[in-house]
Amino acid sequence: TVEPWAEAIAGLVILGMGVIWVLTMLQQWELRIELPPAWLPTVLFLGLVMLQSLSLPGILVRLVSPGAAALTREAWAFTGGEASAMTLSLDPDATWRMALKLLAVALFFLVIYNTYHTRAQVSRAVWVMIIMGTLLALFGIVQRMTWNGRFYWLGPEAPHASAFGPFVNRTHFAGLIVVIVPMAIALALSVRRNPARHRHSRNWQARLRNWNSREAGPASLIPWLICLMGGAALVGGSRGGLLALLAALVIMVGLGSHGPSGQGRAWRVALAGVLIVITGMWIGGDIIYGTVERLAEEIGQPEESLRLHIWGDALDLWRQFPALGTGLATFGVVFPRARTHPTPVTFTHAESDWIQLLTDTGAVGLLLVLISVGMTVLALLRCYHGAQGRWARTLALAGLVALLGAAVQGVANFNLPVMSNFIYLAVAVAVPLRAGDTVEL
Repeated sequence: TVEPWAEAIAGLVILGMGVIWVLTMLQQWELRIELPPAWLPTVLFLGLVMLQSLSLPGILVRLVSPGAAALTREAWAFTGGEASAMTLSLDPDATWRMALKLLAVALFFLVIYNTYHTRAQVSRAVWVMIIMGTLLALFGIVQRMTWNGRFYWLGPEAPHASAFGPFVNRTHFAGLIVVIVPMAIALALSVRRNPARHRHSRNWQARLRNWNSREAGPASLIPWLICLMGGAALVGGSRGGLLALLAALVIMVGLGSHGPSGQGRAWRVALAGVLIVITGMWIGGDIIYGTVERLAEEIGQPEESLRLHIWGDALDLWRQFPALGTGLATFGVVFPRARTHPTPVTFTHAESDWIQLLTDTGAVGLLLVLISVGMTVLALLRCYHGAQGRWARTLALAGLVALLGAAVQGVANFNLPVMSNFIYLAVAVAVPLRAGDTVEL
């Protein structure tokens, strides 16, 4: 879902899923929709984004967003006319496209939340995430070694050298892996063990033989796939991705140490983190070293950080549109109004999801998102602490870590334009919220 046509196809597929879901309920003469914990602030945020793209009376726009009204009047002054109707967004077409994208993701989340009721369904979903993450990791690694500067080696030239796999920006691949790896770890931790075999596997040699036996099953591959995906994310070279992945693993270790068998779970997650780093160093230690070096330079010399300059200018921009912002996905259009850095580069994003939410949707939009994320985090914590079995507990832990990892990465990177990451995050969050209700099928 990098190109607009791919986003359109994904949106149509999700719409088809929603239609089939509703028709199935109507066929059974019922219409029952379970709403997730944070549905109200989410609906209000989506309503705000749609409102930004609608044509409204000029007097109303001047009342709620004087900055947007002033810019609209200035634009109309060049034509000699006067606008009787205005939009809160300074690029209503871009805002409307983003609203459709978010509506599609919200519908997908709602379908998953209402239909995934068995452990088999959840396991299939996580396996699909793992397989796709592994394929993308392999694709990205091969591309790193053989790339000619063109997408898929045949398409148009990449705008810069930070592409990784099908993603224009390596940060977006890392953002996807931050969601997939915790779910893969949860699946590995929740695999049912054979008590007889486990009882006779008291030393590492016996455990290794059992792991390598035919009876081990496909779940024995998960540790290797976790190392491959995590190592590829580190080799991608994204500083924010590196920090987000390591932060997600640290959070998983910290939260996973509580509850029954918590210490053993925490040790296994910590071991996974160490193996991911080792795998990344084996695949491309020079790249990881360069990433850490660039991160240290940016932290050690903040006055020279381009990202901090952008954030400072973005906050100045927000002060001109404090309440409702300039319209979602309008940063690239409006930022030149506040830009002070002389670098000959066009900035299309604020290099921070949270700051761009503030500039695009104002204090109201950012507050609604924070409330939605906070309510979801609390709901996942309740699922984790109230879980009756290892399956529901590890799944809730994975969803919580995936959500917090995405939030951490959003501090210094942008994932808002990437629909695929939202879709995977929707699965990672929706499934654990209903894990306690799943039946063993």
